[in-house]
Amino acid sequence: MNKTKNTISAALLTALSMLIAFSPVKLPVPPPFSVTLASHVPTMLAVFINPWVALFSVVGSCLGFWLLTSNIIIVIRAASHILFALAGAYMLKKGKVNIFAVIVATSLIHAAAEGLIVYILTPLVFPDKGAAALALGYTAAIGTLFHHYVDCAITAPILYALSRAKLISTGVFERRI
Repeated sequence: MNKTKNTISAALLTALSMLIAFSPVKLPVPPPFSVTLASHVPTMLAVFINPWVALFSVVGSCLGFWLLTSNIIIVIRAASHILFALAGAYMLKKGKVNIFAVIVATSLIHAAAEGLIVYILTPLVFPDKGAAALALGYTAAIGTLFHHYVDCAITAPILYALSRAKLISTGVFERRI
């Protein structure tokens, strides 16, 4: 993919990441956990382009959540998406990797990172909830796994359409004869 196409893709996915942060489609859960449906979709799409586009998509998500909320835990959780995004992008860059292996590996990285962030930061940001930090960490990790898989299900048909339109070259949807 050429530099212009990468730059445009990065700009569009970054802007989409910022906008999705303001989406009204949120599940009502107590802080520091939050579920904004489709919030990972731009980053998941960016993973199939290249690591730099994925990085910019994560930055857009962080900026969007930073503008939306005063809860620093949510912003740092959004920043942790760089871990699963880069891992997925590099796995795909290596080639000959099963897409389901990428999904499972990135979901585990994603859940572990968010669970750890919630576990560490909850007592600092919410001192009265210090005793609940471990439970919140587990809730964030398990909730993140579920959220990751739901967003993968949303991403798949979009990725398929972009691949068929030859806007993203994934190699995932090629027919094997």
